[in-house]
Amino acid sequence: MTTLGTRITATPGASRCSREPGCASLAQTVQAAARAMDRNLLRPMVPQDAARSCQPATLLTVLAYYYALQIYGSAEIEALLRQDVNLRGICHQFPNARVIRRFRRENRESLQVCLEAALHFIASQKMAQGIISRVNNTTIAEEARRRIVMAMFTDSMELDKDQTTDTPTDLCYLIAKEQSPMH
Repeated sequence: MTTLGTRITATPGASRCSREPGCASLAQTVQAAARAMDRNLLRPMVPQDAARSCQPATLLTVLAYYYALQIYGSAEIEALLRQDVNLRGICHQFPNARVIRRFRRENRESLQVCLEAALHFIASQKMAQGIISRVNNTTIAEEARRRIVMAMFTDSMELDKDQTTDTPTDLCYLIAKEQSPMH
């Protein structure tokens, strides 16, 4: 798997990479798309002086990158960020799954745009390999929306699983207490 590594700081002029074949990697493409975003459109989830990894442009880059790789669960993304050796040196605080979910909800349109840029990059690689013959922008947009919905669904399944396995003891006691033996 490709890691974001030190690619978080992009090269000058990288903003033109989002839809052009000149970007060398998926990470650079996503970074360029996130950097080209109007900062006023992004809703921050943490204070301005929080860790760099929790800033809107960084979260946008990270989510679009992982969704492009078909990694959807916020808890899994949080774990991957913590395991990335390159990121540990840069960031001392990582966004938790809750911040990731909230960011996705609050910045869905921006995420859609960055994810489309990532999917265009992947499609252009497939065209170069002869796997596909053309890129359909409508299909790319639909696939980006589908991946965001998949992330929401994956997180909802994780949350449901947590709620069903952690039945409070007090509740079990009340349910058991209401069932009085019949004589």
